[in-house]
Amino acid sequence: MMVRGLNLVVICLDTFRYDCLTHQAPWPVYLPHLDRLRAESTVYQHAYPEGLPTIPVRRAYFTGERSFPWRFRYDTKGSWPTGRGWHKIPPEQPTLAEILLEAGYQTGLVADTYHLFKPTGNFTRGFLAYEFVRGYETDNYRAGRISPETLRRFVKHPDPAANPVLVQYLLNTEGRVREQDWTTAQVFLRASDFVLSASRQQPFFLWVDSFAPHEPWDPPRPYLALYGEDPEDDSILTPIYPVGYTANDLSPREIARTQALYLATLTFVDRWVGFLLDTLDRTGLSRNTVVMLVNDHGTELMDHGQFSKAPQRLFDHNTHMIWMIRYPGESSHVSDAFVQSHDVFPTALELLDMPRRPVAGTSAWPLRSAAPQQGPEALVTGWGSHASVRTRAWNFVVNFEAPEEHSLYHVATDPQERHDVHEDHPDVAAALQKILEDLLGQTLPARLSDDVRPSDAPVRTYYQSRIDQRKRDAGFV
Repeated sequence: MMVRGLNLVVICLDTFRYDCLTHQAPWPVYLPHLDRLRAESTVYQHAYPEGLPTIPVRRAYFTGERSFPWRFRYDTKGSWPTGRGWHKIPPEQPTLAEILLEAGYQTGLVADTYHLFKPTGNFTRGFLAYEFVRGYETDNYRAGRISPETLRRFVKHPDPAANPVLVQYLLNTEGRVREQDWTTAQVFLRASDFVLSASRQQPFFLWVDSFAPHEPWDPPRPYLALYGEDPEDDSILTPIYPVGYTANDLSPREIARTQALYLATLTFVDRWVGFLLDTLDRTGLSRNTVVMLVNDHGTELMDHGQFSKAPQRLFDHNTHMIWMIRYPGESSHVSDAFVQSHDVFPTALELLDMPRRPVAGTSAWPLRSAAPQQGPEALVTGWGSHASVRTRAWNFVVNFEAPEEHSLYHVATDPQERHDVHEDHPDVAAALQKILEDLLGQTLPARLSDDVRPSDAPVRTYYQSRIDQRKRDAGFV
């Protein structure tokens, strides 16, 4: 039975691997607070985004509409990166915050995910109050200089011009002393402040968006001790921003250190999620507050020979979506149904007993104890010019603009998706490609009607201008 007047708190954790949350990953990870939340929640164990990465996922969360196939041609100047689907929420699509605000909810957003606050994004629509916690990754927060000596701790080639993302991050985080100075801690401290304030005039809706554990993997160093690493050891390279590093770039010792940094970041995030959950418990708000936990995607930790993620690498550990719901008085469930990111919006409205207009997504709440056959049989996830068509037995990955680039994994026998068996099962690949073509409304190769206008982080532009000037001074241009 739905209960009227419930509050809703949604916690979104960027780049948090599903298999780490469920302790199915190759590495043990310490997550006491998330373990408790998982034990009290409905867990959708077959959830995948419909469009990736960061912004397309959140737009689907906020609106219940599909981001993929890409089709909008909005201005993205001032946003970076400017990948496909990285645009504002269409004005004709009401957001969850707007709907709840009009229904009398105090609506709040607290985030250090700087993409949500880009000039052309408009993701703050409907929030009565929002706080942008500054300083993560290439948030253009501070200017200055980082010496090659400082960079040498983190990269093999300590040229600031070759590492602008890391330079921006190190500038942004200068002066941190206590754990509470990290933006992750600040997000959950301020989220707790919002809860305490809003509790005096309920109901409320709070979206908490933590960019951690996204790179840079830079937790307070004491957390490394949980993973057998010396927190004070600066004698080895510590690539806290390991995007693009392959097994050929790093020694086994450096790879182990980098993996430990990611796992320690998960535990750091867990500690601060726990802080917010403790606030709800301490105030008695847990009794009338729905708590959702989601992510946008995972990442690679050398599973396939590299760190980070990419459009053509739509493996499970990159695309598996976390979705847990703790509903007051409801027992825990593990759902076998296939669900996707655009299902979050209608599910939230159903949980709050709010009227719902038709959207592309479908409420997943009736599927919380569903048998597998009650959900869709296949899911499509798009990223850039690539798409994954996933069933319970297969994952077909294809460049829909150049379909000769494809791979097929039999996940039933190869859950790590290491062996491309496309040549052995062309009929399966053809059937899965047909599912994608039906969604796109055209056969492959497909051409979508979206428009991507180049734009880059100011720190990249700055260093590129310096490189160009040096070339001119040297007579190369």
